[in-house]
Amino acid sequence: MKYNRQTGKQVKDKKVGGRITWVHVVLKHSQDPKLRLPADWELTQCLFGEHLLEQYPLKNVALVESEKTALICTAFWPEDIWLATSGKSQLNDRLQVLKGRKVVAFPDVDGYQEWKEKLSRVPRLDITVSDILEKNATAEDKENHVDIADLLILQHRQERMAITPIEKRKDPKLHPTF
Repeated sequence: MKYNRQTGKQVKDKKVGGRITWVHVVLKHSQDPKLRLPADWELTQCLFGEHLLEQYPLKNVALVESEKTALICTAFWPEDIWLATSGKSQLNDRLQVLKGRKVVAFPDVDGYQEWKEKLSRVPRLDITVSDILEKNATAEDKENHVDIADLLILQHRQERMAITPIEKRKDPKLHPTF
């Protein structure tokens, strides 16, 4: 999967109808028998960052749509495990790995209602859907399809401009919060 260096968004391959090119698809059709996957091989996806659940059994979990957002939010809020669904369509039984965890889901600006509905139908999970973007996004934010990471970056830039180096030294805990 390729990412745009400036935006962090996924690059979709025009040669295959605007979809993302997955390495397993390329390997399934490889001419090199050493690289070729068996014909019956099937992709089984997991949440981005799922491996951290076992490593940090006591941490709460935050759930977002994109991998980029999970990484950026981890830098701002490392006390939680940030996982990504890799798309709205992935709000399914893959979430069962979150059983027994307190989870806050942060949908993209256009996803609040859909996530709220889908997650309410997932049994035995303690997931709260945050409405922070739903309540605070501007018309421009909605047009630009922002997510929580975009707002964190914007807030961080504004605070960096507003806080002088001397103020930073006086209070080393200055960081963006909502």
